[in-house]
Amino acid sequence: MATADDKSRESGSAATSDSSAGARDGASSKKTSAKTATKTTKKTVKKTAKKATKQAARSGRRNRPGPRQRLLASATNLFTTQGIRVIGIDRILRDADVAKASLYSLFGSKDNLVVAYLRELDQKWRDDWHALADPRESPEDRIIAFFDLCIQQEPDNNFRGSHFQNAASEYPRPETDSEQRIRDAAMDYRRWCRDTMAELLTERFGYASQTLADQLMVFMDGGLSGAKMSRNTVPLETARGLAKQLLLTAPMSYNI
Repeated sequence: MATADDKSRESGSAATSDSSAGARDGASSKKTSAKTATKTTKKTVKKTAKKATKQAARSGRRNRPGPRQRLLASATNLFTTQGIRVIGIDRILRDADVAKASLYSLFGSKDNLVVAYLRELDQKWRDDWHALADPRESPEDRIIAFFDLCIQQEPDNNFRGSHFQNAASEYPRPETDSEQRIRDAAMDYRRWCRDTMAELLTERFGYASQTLADQLMVFMDGGLSGAKMSRNTVPLETARGLAKQLLLTAPMSYNI
């Protein structure tokens, strides 16, 4: 026969068992809740990341330059580093991420793109020269700015020489009107340099000297070619020194 103490022990044991079971159920419930919360968090993070990626892509497309700017940027990079004739339209389109139809609607042909590239390069060169020369007071110093600009830029250009000389040399005997326009665009840069030098010489000496302007251009052309060959700025520095010597004395003859 079970005594009162036995019944008490059985009751306590049952209570302990129930308590342990409850604790296990509670722990299991917490683990399940934690797993559910973790899965939910991961899904939320993935959705947020995917949404952010899409928004960034849309924002990038909105903020990037238009097709014309991208085509000119790609053309400038490829033409200045590798040459003009060796670069095909497909390479430019792939680099610029632009459809062929856009190129033809914007420029009409590769040759027209080359002309636009040279004109943009020419304008940038003129702007750079003005930024360097305009603060200088004397016409001599503004003329020397032509040489200083070449000395500054050639190392950054990896000593490729004048991009305008390079372009003209690729079309030594133009066979079509478009090729002639390419050569003319390259020569526009040189004519502007020469005419600007002639104007500054008039300011310096009181009369124009086309001959002296031509001599200064020969110095600059030779300095650029020499820098391309030697891959240093010494030829340009020599050309700069020759130009300074030439400017110290008025020419013996002049054109009115």
